[in-house]
Amino acid sequence: MRELRIALIVGAVLGLAIAGYAAATYYLQDGMMPTTRPPIHIRPPSSEELHTYFTVRTIVSMINAGLSLILLIVYAEIYVKTRAQFTIGLVILSAVLLFYAITSNPLLQVLSFRVYGFGLGGALPELFTTVAAVVLLYLSVE
Repeated sequence: MRELRIALIVGAVLGLAIAGYAAATYYLQDGMMPTTRPPIHIRPPSSEELHTYFTVRTIVSMINAGLSLILLIVYAEIYVKTRAQFTIGLVILSAVLLFYAITSNPLLQVLSFRVYGFGLGGALPELFTTVAAVVLLYLSVE
């Protein structure tokens, strides 16, 4: 029964990955081809708006990192006392949320990755969100 649940989780993740790839291929291809629709003109953000946006994101991601670290410590202490398998899942989930908070912090992105443009740095927070969701799903069906 456990193997079936794991197979269903893996199948769901792979199916969603394929669906995401198909949707991105279909919809993003339109952005690369000339369109017959009139273009939508969106004003670019001002430097003050960008500064406010990145300041708020930095504050929120630092709060999230602190809370995730506290959760990680609490769950690790509970695991040491109880050795419950569910608690080790919560430890992993807390660690993944901590990595998400760290990689989504604009300061880290400015210092080590490009803020705009392509690269793995921009996708890391979403990758950690995916891992957290898989861990949570696994714990839920366990």
